[in-house]
Amino acid sequence: MTEQETVSVSKGIFVFPNNFKRSKKSSKEQILKPKKDEFSDNLWYQEYTDLWEALNNEYENLTSEMFTAMTSDLLEFVSASHRDLVAEIPTAVLLTGINMPDHEAQFINLKRQIIADITPHVAFLHSQDCINLKYLIENMIKQFIKNSTEDDDDNDDNEEYTSNFKKSDFSLPLLQSWYQYMYPVKTEKKLLVVIVPDFESFSANVLQTFILIISSYLAKLPFVFVFGIATSINTLHTSFPYHVTSKTNIKVFKCEPSTVHLNKMLEGVFLSPFCPFQLGSNVFDLFTEIFLYYDFSVWNFVQNIKYAMMEHFCNGNAMALCQVEKKDVKEILQKFTHEDFENVRHLLSFRKFVESEPYENRILLLTDDEYFKVIVFEKIVIIQRYIRRLHIFLKCLHTLVSDLPGAPLGKNYREIYAHAVRQPIAKSHEYTECLQLLNFQSKDNLYAKLVSIRDIISEYINEKTKKTQLKDFFNKICSFMDLLNTLDSNPEASEEIGIMECDNTEIGQVADRRAFKSTLFSRSQQKPKPLNKYEKIREEILYYVTKQFELFLVQPSTMPFYEIFFFDDISIKSKIIGMHRSAIHNALNDPNHYLQCNCCEISNCQTIKATMPDICIAYKLHLECGKMINLYDWLQAFLYIVDPKYSDDLDDKSNKLVDPELQYPLKYKARFTQAVAELEYLGFIKSSKRKADHVARLTWGG
Repeated sequence: MTEQETVSVSKGIFVFPNNFKRSKKSSKEQILKPKKDEFSDNLWYQEYTDLWEALNNEYENLTSEMFTAMTSDLLEFVSASHRDLVAEIPTAVLLTGINMPDHEAQFINLKRQIIADITPHVAFLHSQDCINLKYLIENMIKQFIKNSTEDDDDNDDNEEYTSNFKKSDFSLPLLQSWYQYMYPVKTEKKLLVVIVPDFESFSANVLQTFILIISSYLAKLPFVFVFGIATSINTLHTSFPYHVTSKTNIKVFKCEPSTVHLNKMLEGVFLSPFCPFQLGSNVFDLFTEIFLYYDFSVWNFVQNIKYAMMEHFCNGNAMALCQVEKKDVKEILQKFTHEDFENVRHLLSFRKFVESEPYENRILLLTDDEYFKVIVFEKIVIIQRYIRRLHIFLKCLHTLVSDLPGAPLGKNYREIYAHAVRQPIAKSHEYTECLQLLNFQSKDNLYAKLVSIRDIISEYINEKTKKTQLKDFFNKICSFMDLLNTLDSNPEASEEIGIMECDNTEIGQVADRRAFKSTLFSRSQQKPKPLNKYEKIREEILYYVTKQFELFLVQPSTMPFYEIFFFDDISIKSKIIGMHRSAIHNALNDPNHYLQCNCCEISNCQTIKATMPDICIAYKLHLECGKMINLYDWLQAFLYIVDPKYSDDLDDKSNKLVDPELQYPLKYKARFTQAVAELEYLGFIKSSKRKADHVARLTWGG
């Protein structure tokens, strides 16, 4: 450190800069250095982190691929926007729908794609950072200059470069000078892309002025706008008058609905045959209900699954057996201690399994860990095989019934999954209804469904696959397809159509309702006509498929140790969907519920103690009042509790001066006044216009 002469009245330590610059590499290493978690030594936590990391990577890759495919046309529009001379600002409007929590991820991904493929100059503008035109232009120019290089290591230099300017320096002439300095050759020029993800949140006047100003620089600066609109394109036209919209060349792009994104995410990641963690029907219905009726956010749906996984794995090391591969289960069982095996024995399904075993085996299951280890391994392998077959056959079932009229089992795969884990799906009345509709399928439709089933199964088997039930099912489907190919049903079909037309004519000639009823009754008494060749094959196909579904699509709760793979604890509802009013009432009515302090402990809900927080005392007193609350009476009751020496004599009360410590503390805010203000902020009371010394109560009961 350089020595500099310093004059001071008092002694002190003076620090002078010596142009020391912290190493970027060391700072990044310190930031990225992982901290040891509190549960990192637990086996269940290690397996949870590994599984979630793998699932999250698959989810992010799938989301990235979906966004890339969805925005490919938009990227092409941005890339080609300034190939020719333009008189209007190229503007891409991306209609994203109402799922606001997911918009940020979509536009961040879009920004990355633009930077990687088109231009490094992208400004991402949020409404909260652009409350007026000055802040908008300043924020935009800062981002353009900061992102002027593609190397992340130079970001510190860019920040230092932008810090050399004053706020008043950030203007479009400065941006023009900087751009001409960066790209002196016209052929090397890069686009300036401005992304506005939340168009509806911006001030319309600010954006109008901004567009008019940018249009005057369009010949010198190649601007491109990307607006994210959650509602409809009419929002843009109603926000801007004609003289503003005439300055833009608008092209509309649409995002896929959130439900489509959710279905792809579930089928590709969390409801795939290779995901060991499965949701039970109650929890899955809860997450679906939150998605459809609350937020339409796929990201929130994924976070709910993550929370369910945490709740599932923290039940103990028994949940570490939630694996895909047999070898992983063997390795984990080798690490199990006696306490871990006891954790497995505490599962509810273990009791049913023990009761179904002979007496000698019961003793071994309860006492011998080595014997129990072998049994656990066998049962876990069975469940692994069951989960794979469950999803494979559900995909086949979905192919068969998703396009039926009315869709009794639902049109989406997630709906069929919810049915399957709730009950034996092949014995449900919804499946029976689907089977009746399938009996009317034409040859071409049925053949197309069999082709789809064959393609689904072929993804999970190969030539090396040994003779298994799945391969037998595949071969049987192929044989049915060959039968349909060799079948010529055209003559029979035309003959049947002629008979139906004749029958309909006879029925149509009946004019009397009684005669019509008797005609229908006579028809019902007739013997059914014999099945033709195609109908016999169709009946055989549906019978075979139904038997396979009955065999493989059983309820998971019928299997021992199913809790290791299936999470169905509906008690997490109160943690995922917070009941705010109930929580606030509990906190104010019984503060000991959250504070866990002896001074606030009460025997019943009506008790009020002076040691409680002031807002709790005021809240409990206001529960005793009616619709209108007299502030003076409320204050007197408050003082009576916080000051035990306060006299009960009404005459003395009227003459007694309020203690300054209670009514007028420092900064002129009394404890009572502050408590009342807090209750008003929480929405329990409001000021009354009818009486100046009263407040109106807004809630009733607790």
